[in-house]
Amino acid sequence: MEVDTPDGPSTSGHDPAALAAAAAATGCDARTRFVLELEFIQCLANPQYLNWLAQNRYLDDPAFKNYLRYLEYWRQPQYARYIKFPHCLLMLDLLRSDAFCRAVAVAQVADDIHAQQFYHWQHYRANRVREGTAALDAPAAGPRAAAAAGAGAAAAAAPTAAAAGRAG
Repeated sequence: MEVDTPDGPSTSGHDPAALAAAAAATGCDARTRFVLELEFIQCLANPQYLNWLAQNRYLDDPAFKNYLRYLEYWRQPQYARYIKFPHCLLMLDLLRSDAFCRAVAVAQVADDIHAQQFYHWQHYRANRVREGTAALDAPAAGPRAAAAAGAGAAAAAAPTAAAAGRAG
């Protein structure tokens, strides 16, 4: 299996002639292709760019839609780790919908998506910190908590049993 990386493709078990033929067919080497496709898929996180694509009818072009389907490989962990704007993967999903493609052609829709992204980026870290603090403050849950509660109840019952044994 060939895996494109920023350093070029992993060629273990591949014929160099086949790699050269693939580079000739695409017009660029594997590293350049990797970088170009990474840049393009990350552009999909930009609602204004999606608006431009929709207004210029790229989203209606079957060849372009086929290219978007091809880009699904970016979901695989060995590729996804290079993505800095993960919203692009959500937009890639949404671009499968003809209704979304029509909607994003409206400038106000693109502006609304952009605003929601801004609010997400603005509050994401603070919300995660708040959730983490709440989890630390909340009583422990799960099997360990039940075991600890059970041990505490047994320890509390032990003096009572000892006192009952002395009384008898």
